[in-house]
Amino acid sequence: MGFLAIVFVMRDKIAQRFVRSKGHPTIVMYGNSITAQGKWVELLGRTDVLNSGLPGQATYHFLKQIDEYVIDLHPKICFIKGGINDVTLGVAQDRIQAHYQAILEILAEHDIIPVVTLTVYRQHDEYAKREVDKLNGFLVSYCKQHRITYIDLNQYISDSNGLRPEYAADNTHLNTKAYKIWAREISRVLKEKNI
Repeated sequence: MGFLAIVFVMRDKIAQRFVRSKGHPTIVMYGNSITAQGKWVELLGRTDVLNSGLPGQATYHFLKQIDEYVIDLHPKICFIKGGINDVTLGVAQDRIQAHYQAILEILAEHDIIPVVTLTVYRQHDEYAKREVDKLNGFLVSYCKQHRITYIDLNQYISDSNGLRPEYAADNTHLNTKAYKIWAREISRVLKEKNI
């Protein structure tokens, strides 16, 4: 019984090892701790998805580590989500936006389909909400201009106060209900792209 409990708790780590051992994943999830905490094999019901989430990292770090965590894996598609750590650290908008643009350009150069998940609001943080709105405004405009698909989770899990309590694990991170919504939107995109 104890062994089964350990397997249940460790199932995502086991699934990720399996995906890595198979070789090139079809899907890479790339982002900060919000991405890292997703149990994507289980959520998407697929064994070809690799979680390359980097807890505590900002868009600068995503850019510097993109070869190891995405490009060298040769996925078909990469779902990228970040920016809230930059906002919390007070990184200037022009720098965050430049990092994001460079990441999206690198993915396109390597024939990896980029999909942006817009930055999710924090709870009850007016400053962060204003900065997230600026970043998301840039991302929507850039994505439309370059025909990049994006996912807006805020329309489902946030309100005028930011991240809604029923979808929050804490002021910034998502709970299981929110991950199910995110997975639903990812699955919709994958179906649209026949992946």
